[in-house]
Amino acid sequence: MENQDQNATTLLGEFLKQKRVEKNFTLEKLAQRTKISLNILKAIEANDFKNLPSPAYVKGFVNTYGKILGIPPEESISKLEFTYFKVVGKPFPSLDHTKQMVSPNRKTISEDKEEATPTPQDMIKNATSVIENSKSFLPVAIFVAVILVFIGGYKLISSVVKDEVTTTRTKDLGPKIESSKALAPEEKPAAAETAAKDESATTTTETAATPEKTAVEEKKSEVEVHRNYPTIEFRSVRGKLFTILPDAPENNDESLLPKPIKDSMDSNLQNVYIKALTGNTWLSYKIDNNPIESVIIKQDSDLFLQGEEIRIFLGNANVTKIFYNNYLISAPTKSGVKSLIFPEESNSKFKLPLFPKATDDILHTSEDYQKRMKLEEDELEKKKKAE
Repeated sequence: MENQDQNATTLLGEFLKQKRVEKNFTLEKLAQRTKISLNILKAIEANDFKNLPSPAYVKGFVNTYGKILGIPPEESISKLEFTYFKVVGKPFPSLDHTKQMVSPNRKTISEDKEEATPTPQDMIKNATSVIENSKSFLPVAIFVAVILVFIGGYKLISSVVKDEVTTTRTKDLGPKIESSKALAPEEKPAAAETAAKDESATTTTETAATPEKTAVEEKKSEVEVHRNYPTIEFRSVRGKLFTILPDAPENNDESLLPKPIKDSMDSNLQNVYIKALTGNTWLSYKIDNNPIESVIIKQDSDLFLQGEEIRIFLGNANVTKIFYNNYLISAPTKSGVKSLIFPEESNSKFKLPLFPKATDDILHTSEDYQKRMKLEEDELEKKKKAE
């Protein structure tokens, strides 16, 4: 009984790591099997949501991680939602925005055929339909009873989880994880780990030397914690982000570049076709003046984008084949993430990262984030002077 209680309060990272060790998997082996960046796997096991992509992507990663180790998806996601609430302090965000939605500038070739798990409200609707159409009272009564039991259990579990989170929310949540910068394009994992260790060592030394903070420092720290647009160093695009391969044999392989896609190319627009071959990939993209969209492309699925100007931030890029105007492109990346801008002439207009995330998990374009960051910094400066 004690072990069950302890397991129920175990955070996602410790839970997954324990399962991985039990299966004799190293992180490197798991990265190879899942096609997920090693830095992202480390951040998941450290419950480091600050340095992970949007929750939509994290859910996909955790699902893939769990499947390799034989963990039921519902158990992995339940543990993810519990940990997110406990570490971040708010419920795991709704992921409806990640569903594949067709827009005028976007064509989806493969649709996800998996059916969503019915909610209690859906099941009540189904029960009402059964009652109206059934002529036999007994089967209907049994069915409705099962529904009521299901809903009761659902509410009970929700109540237990809520109470658990409420009672433990003020407890020590473990050590703070130093930034791993797992999503910085082209960053070398080894350098990132060394920088994180150095930063951690410096922080520890400073803390030991100044055990007590002044009231001014505490006030400053409190203000900084509540910033929605933390300071980010933006950088200009240098060099080429990709290379076109006009003679690649893949250009004529219809299993990689289907004929309908080739025929759909518009010479007046940018045409980008992404095929996920050896694993799942995630991306955020913006077409012209349309809003930023985030999607997960599952293995053997694809995405076709068209527009006058397209910006893409791609994760697990190495599991994909990307075609631009019907030609394969080479976009090497050691970290697994990649920024792409079409056409290349637009490179000078934008800064990297293309779509930085605010603390409320909302993505912004680099130009929009810079404006909001500057306004927030000016506002903080005014408050400091007023004090």
